[in-house]
Amino acid sequence: MLYGIKGILRKKESLFVVIDVNGLLFRVFVPLSTYSKLPQLNEKCELFIELIIGEKTLRFYGFHTIEEKDLFNTLRKISKIGAQTALSILSTFSIEQFYQIVSNRDEKMLIEVPGIGKKTALSIIVEFSSKLPQTENLDKTVYDAIEALESLGFPKHKSIKIVQSIYNKNPTISIEDLIKEALRLSKKDVL
Repeated sequence: MLYGIKGILRKKESLFVVIDVNGLLFRVFVPLSTYSKLPQLNEKCELFIELIIGEKTLRFYGFHTIEEKDLFNTLRKISKIGAQTALSILSTFSIEQFYQIVSNRDEKMLIEVPGIGKKTALSIIVEFSSKLPQTENLDKTVYDAIEALESLGFPKHKSIKIVQSIYNKNPTISIEDLIKEALRLSKKDVL
């Protein structure tokens, strides 16, 4: 299955881009979060891709990060949320904002997204509540390492996942080694 696309950016619209891959032009729908990070026209462009096959169409959806793609796919698993609504959520909120909204159980913020009513907002909150990265009751070393990664620009949910994984394997690790290992794993994008 397709994982990503790399080519020359030929067109940018607010809802989609056109990428030239060796003479084949692919129309790829993108959220605003990805759109804002696109290069200039006629420059190299690389996106993580999700292909969705409908009854009458094939559509490519592209994302700047694998986390955006994963969130998009998880959202689509919720009843009444299709690809366009999932894209609207990613266009309205950053990943961190989305998880904060779920953490705060703020259905009013979710209802502001086109295509989401109260019932769907509650479904999203229930579905993602169990998937939220937990920061309460963390060891001080773990908490400090997560904060260090965040200050370097890593998303909170990814920082928590990586640091907790390393710490669980070696609870006596020093904070310096914990941060170094988390940075090494982040570069490899193994988690």
